[in-house]
Amino acid sequence: MLAGLLLSIFGPLLLLLPVALLYLVFRKAGIGPRMGLSADNSRLLHLAAAVAPVLGVVLATYLPGRLEFERLCDTLAEPRIHEKVRVDGFFLDDLTANSFGLRYVGEEGFAWFETHDIYKRGQFVRYRKAGDRVVSEPVAALQARHVVKSETDVRGNTIHVSRLSIAERDSGKLLAEAHSVIYHGGPMGIVLGVNGLSSCPDPITPEGSRQFNLYYHLVREVLGRGAP
Repeated sequence: MLAGLLLSIFGPLLLLLPVALLYLVFRKAGIGPRMGLSADNSRLLHLAAAVAPVLGVVLATYLPGRLEFERLCDTLAEPRIHEKVRVDGFFLDDLTANSFGLRYVGEEGFAWFETHDIYKRGQFVRYRKAGDRVVSEPVAALQARHVVKSETDVRGNTIHVSRLSIAERDSGKLLAEAHSVIYHGGPMGIVLGVNGLSSCPDPITPEGSRQFNLYYHLVREVLGRGAP
């Protein structure tokens, strides 16, 4: 884990290795002096010739994914709410339901939610607030009329698209959906580290912050106290 963190921060420094290797090759070949250049100008030529192919490879692997990322952001960044209702609880179809999902009863104001029992395949549990604690209990039959589903689609060019949807459980009628798109920098993303990472909605901008907050609190806005 520490190695991954260090690589994400200092990964771009690894690009200096091929630059240095090419520089030594060009200097040994004496390209600059053969062209009649001075020592200083020869060094500049060798450095430029070493940087150019490395930069070209980086751009060639980064730009296609970045362009696809921008296209997806234009289409998916804005959450879509078609209908609001007010309910006490819902079914949560999410792999993190028993951890991150607890915020729905701890922070988002819902009385309960039902989800898959991670310990017993094919069975369900209900999480509810009991005083200051969140407790879980098995349920024989689901009572939730609405389902909140979280899923991630891993696409080409190291693009991950996460979708949060809210629908009627029986009919499948879609009430709302929101997306988060993350671009990991393409095939050389591990070398680019944080410099190659992009995400939307981008909470740094005012518009991105609004979109991100709506994505994060979508369930509350559609099914909870944010509903009319």
